[in-house]
Amino acid sequence: MKKKRIILASSSKYRKTLLASILTDFECISPNIDETRMPNEKPENMVMRLAINKAKKVCENSKDALVIGSDSCAYCDSKILGKPLKKDIAIEYLEFISNKIIIFYTGVCVIDSQSMNIQKDLAEYKIKLKKLSKKDITDYVNKHNPIHSSAAFRFEVAKDLLIQEFIDKENDLSGLIGLPLIKLQNLLDN
Repeated sequence: MKKKRIILASSSKYRKTLLASILTDFECISPNIDETRMPNEKPENMVMRLAINKAKKVCENSKDALVIGSDSCAYCDSKILGKPLKKDIAIEYLEFISNKIIIFYTGVCVIDSQSMNIQKDLAEYKIKLKKLSKKDITDYVNKHNPIHSSAAFRFEVAKDLLIQEFIDKENDLSGLIGLPLIKLQNLLDN
């Protein structure tokens, strides 16, 4: 039986690097979908919907493949914080989340493009952030340029600067970078 192609429905270099740590043979295709939040949509529902929509979009032109979709967001004080995309907005986000509890959600799914069978899972991380000074924030933004990370939070490079404590977390911290690998491996194995 022929092995199915594996496709990551993402243009994220972070997700690509994470996936390469567990798989050697996969493709990346950018899904180019509308990622607008639906009215009153809960953050955990939004990331799961977007992960599935990304994978479905790539399935449209991908035969006999397993397509991986993933999406992440941060949630703090009833606000969803996505990617800031600009340094000044990154600074605003970090000032807003400083010394607060923030929840990160990462939805992941695998869709078989032939059967359209969907498997999905959600990673959730609840974190108390340190009180950050204006200098800490400016130095972090200038050094790590976190404009493509939810809430300007780049766990992989600044966890010691940003995190006071994990209140509740998954065993697999890769979801904080954008792709929960243990959950993904479980989905691929099924």
